[in-house]
Amino acid sequence: MTSKSNKEKIALLVKNARIQRGYSQQQLADLVKLNLRSVQRIEKAEVLPRVYNLNLIAEQLDLDIALLLAEVSYIPETSDAEQADQIHNTVNKPRKRILSTGLGLIGMLLIAAFLSQSSSFPETSFELFLMLTLVVAIYATILWYIWRS
Repeated sequence: MTSKSNKEKIALLVKNARIQRGYSQQQLADLVKLNLRSVQRIEKAEVLPRVYNLNLIAEQLDLDIALLLAEVSYIPETSDAEQADQIHNTVNKPRKRILSTGLGLIGMLLIAAFLSQSSSFPETSFELFLMLTLVVAIYATILWYIWRS
């Protein structure tokens, strides 16, 4: 469980940044697609926002997400480069999973469509396995590019 001081630090950072930008609590809530009560509870240090919501708030208020995440102890004490990598992976992991799954499904459907319309390909099992091997290699390369960062 996080300490109350972490909630208070986040509350102070969010409230000060919101006021500095000239937003009301309702305007901030609308911008980050939260309800007004959630923003009020964050600013009163009643709750600790989830990483996703904290990221949205940071984007709208031009706050450094690394600073906010460090304040709430989502990230242990590490160097700035390590913190940036951890934040990037935390925020983007669900997107990478969705992209990987979607690309796999699209690839399978495209192969099925190609094979169902082609009367002459593949002529042999070897050609089929060669094509499938090529597709898997391309998919693996795409996944490597998606997941390497």
